[in-house]
Amino acid sequence: MMILLNHHISSGQTEEAHFKSKFIEVNGLNTHYLDFGGQGIPLILVHSEAWDAYTYKNFGPFFTGNNRVMAITRPGYGGSAEGSYKVENQANHLISFIDAFGFDKAIFMGNSSVTAELTCLAENYPDRIAGLVYLNGLGVPWLDVHLNDPLDSYEMYSRASPGANSEKNDRNKITSARKQYIPKLAITESFKIKIKALAIVAENGRQGYEAYSPALLFVGSPLLDELRSNIPPSPTRDFMDRFAEDTLFRDQWINSIQDTTARSFFNLLKKDTTLQNEIHSFYSEIVYPETIAAEDRFIKAFGKNLKFTRIKNPMVSGYEYRDSPELIIEAILQFLNELD
Repeated sequence: MMILLNHHISSGQTEEAHFKSKFIEVNGLNTHYLDFGGQGIPLILVHSEAWDAYTYKNFGPFFTGNNRVMAITRPGYGGSAEGSYKVENQANHLISFIDAFGFDKAIFMGNSSVTAELTCLAENYPDRIAGLVYLNGLGVPWLDVHLNDPLDSYEMYSRASPGANSEKNDRNKITSARKQYIPKLAITESFKIKIKALAIVAENGRQGYEAYSPALLFVGSPLLDELRSNIPPSPTRDFMDRFAEDTLFRDQWINSIQDTTARSFFNLLKKDTTLQNEIHSFYSEIVYPETIAAEDRFIKAFGKNLKFTRIKNPMVSGYEYRDSPELIIEAILQFLNELD
């Protein structure tokens, strides 16, 4: 639900010693990836909307002792060729990617919005998936309750959030394509997934931010103070703190929003505390219970195949892989070692 970390774009990094930047043609699309080497079951690291393969440049090397590790840049992002943003098409491309290397099965790991692709893979390609790692736990990015917001705060947030290589990616086009996806587990309550998966969750066994509106981030609303205080020192915390504490930074960010409707909305929201409270109430009273219900269906669909790792924090951001990998590395390595 929350795509907080668009403040840093990782494309264009230079090649480093612990990986090689390469390209391969997949179904006619030139596809960029980082090759970390290693041996064992292939592990494919998959980035979310605001990134490319380089976001995993420091994370991939942790796993080469037991796995053949690669990070893919999905079609339409970074150095890869343009392609469909539909979740199903992106998932299909991931399967074609491992086909191109002759891999029978692979483990896929990702966070934030790309958890939709992971779930799509589990539902439609169970024979090709050796395991899944959900870095932000119980991700349900297909949940559309946010779109029912009478104040349109989530739509404005989506229209204001820049994606990786924003000159190439049209945020509205991406959002429109991706929101068409609804997993089978959300439609059929009895649907079961037989893939082994690991979910990185907060201390309470959830994500920890289900009741918070991401739109309030951009205006530094004090209604997010509790959320910010639960984030350990990290680039994530610094980013959120700047919106709350640096008026000049906040105003520059809002005024840089290309979508004029969204820009006007946030210029109003930053001054209107009543509107902030109305948005917060919608999330705590409407979005929160529906999100918890969707997460419960996610858990039920996986059943005993879903393993949980709780980090010592009230919130899991999904960006621990970059900000504080020590919180999750041991649990992920143990999970990977248990896979056939």
